[in-house]
Amino acid sequence: MASKAIQEIKARLAQPISNNRGIALMLAVACTLIITWIALAVSENALTEYDVNVKNVNRLKAYYAAKSGMQLSLLRIKVYQQASTQFGSALGGNSAMLDEIWKFQLAWPLPIPDELNAVDKDSFGTLSKESLMDASWNITIEDEGSKIDINDLNSQSQKLREITKKQLLTVFQQKIKEDEAFGREYQNTQFDQLVNNIADWMSDKSQSANGGAKIAAYQELNSLAATGSSEQYYPPNRAFRTLAELRMVPGMNDDFFELLEPRITIYGMKGINPNIATKEVIKSLDVGITEEVADEILKRRADKDLGGPFTNAQDFWQFVESKGARLEGNPEDVPITTDSVMNFRISSIGEFAGVSREITAIVMDLNKSAAKIKSMVAEEQKNQSGSSGSSSTGSTGSTGSTGTSGTGTSSNNQSKAPAKGPPRVVYWNEK
Repeated sequence: MASKAIQEIKARLAQPISNNRGIALMLAVACTLIITWIALAVSENALTEYDVNVKNVNRLKAYYAAKSGMQLSLLRIKVYQQASTQFGSALGGNSAMLDEIWKFQLAWPLPIPDELNAVDKDSFGTLSKESLMDASWNITIEDEGSKIDINDLNSQSQKLREITKKQLLTVFQQKIKEDEAFGREYQNTQFDQLVNNIADWMSDKSQSANGGAKIAAYQELNSLAATGSSEQYYPPNRAFRTLAELRMVPGMNDDFFELLEPRITIYGMKGINPNIATKEVIKSLDVGITEEVADEILKRRADKDLGGPFTNAQDFWQFVESKGARLEGNPEDVPITTDSVMNFRISSIGEFAGVSREITAIVMDLNKSAAKIKSMVAEEQKNQSGSSGSSSTGSTGSTGSTGTSGTGTSSNNQSKAPAKGPPRVVYWNEK
């Protein structure tokens, strides 16, 4: 009996297996894994594409928020120009009140003042939420013209060329006096040669202001730019188009560039406005304007009880001398202006869902700048051709100088209506 059972078992083992249930299970598991992998891959791609599209939408909203802020800034500048023309002369010494039209920093959503009560704050917040603008923006408008314009080193006006060079040299001289480390490192540096190199960049003359052929200082730069060509690229014999180009001037290094950058521009208004210029720029007007004197200037222009904004060049220099400044040279030669602001730098930053975009623009009144240059050149030609002994000529020259540097230009500019259309944008950058 037992042997029979054993034989049956052996016979069954000897037979080929015909049960496919195990293979079907393996195939089912494999198919499930493949389907799961495909689903995950599709889901991941869909999520990635969705995330990319969302970020693109967020960037787009942030960009248009920044652009909205920029358009509003241009409108504010236009309003300021029109208000200065119509009411500037009538306001007289209070014309600086109009500066708040562009100076006031504006943002969206509008910041809620702390002095508001809880009910007003809730109403304020509700109005912001109901607005169609779901992104935020923050805009700042700064004066760009009251800086040292390095392009004036190649101006048609000899006076403007000389005073610009003097201002740049003053920046280095004051830095050496105030910074011991800087003074020790660069005490033997010929800064007048550096300023001449800056002028050589723009001059159409082949001779350098330092002597010799100016192209010799650019051999290395030309060898890198030409890539085997015999053509000479530098100096370009044109005005600076960006401040970054200043780094390519022979003798320029990072320390010098970082010192000059906040004080210079290529969009100057052919004069420094002491009512708006920064402390660093004010100090560059004369070596005698020390840190203490510059602080007094800032206090005076901001406080009506101390005199408020300066009315003209004579008012400014008299105040400076009253504070004990030992001025060098002829301060009346420095082009001081108290005109309405002509050139602006606008920065508009839009933000949405953690994404931000920034637009920077420079607005410039080219007509006023050209008129100032024309006036200065005409005055120089008149002084050269006129009789130095004539009292009438001397009186005219004095009046012309005051008009360029003081209130005379202000009244003339205010009498002219601003050009129609939006302000002239000469620079636009998006990032």
